[in-house]
Amino acid sequence: MPPKSQPYWQMPAFLDDTAADSTYEDMPHEDYLTYRIGMLSGEFNRNISKYFSRHFGLTLAEGRVLARLVNSGPQSYGEICETLLLDGAQISRAAAALAERGYICKGDDPKDARRAIFELTEEGQNVGRDVIRVGRARQKFLLEKLSATERRTLYRTLSKLMGVMADLNAEGTLLGEAATQEAI
Repeated sequence: MPPKSQPYWQMPAFLDDTAADSTYEDMPHEDYLTYRIGMLSGEFNRNISKYFSRHFGLTLAEGRVLARLVNSGPQSYGEICETLLLDGAQISRAAAALAERGYICKGDDPKDARRAIFELTEEGQNVGRDVIRVGRARQKFLLEKLSATERRTLYRTLSKLMGVMADLNAEGTLLGEAATQEAI
């Protein structure tokens, strides 16, 4: 049973079918969808960070860069930032630490000399494959906590929300702007 100190683990009142006034108007901050997704992401990241540190001596960003390079092959700094949705400073620090440990090497892009390409060393490949193996085991563990229907619903819902955000970002519209325009 989760600690009672974490209100975002409890079902929000507005989802209660028996509630007389089930609106989003008076929703407490802890029930905001974006807040709960952020809290869940934070819980995952904190836990994964501890695991990476304890078992691989890596930060979360370093583990993600290794896994990305195992899955994609050599990539530029910009490509890594774009695919991992991490900021440039995080990627820069991770790449420097991974290079120092001999897990990646930095080379020039044959198509554009101004761009650096990061590539895994053999040791980096081995550690990266271990990171991916553990990641797959984590996913299996979590997904098995849900029924098949819950898994389909979750992924369908996440895909829908990701599509909404992709459309807004492509239009250059901020979520708060879209939300307040619709309310007017």
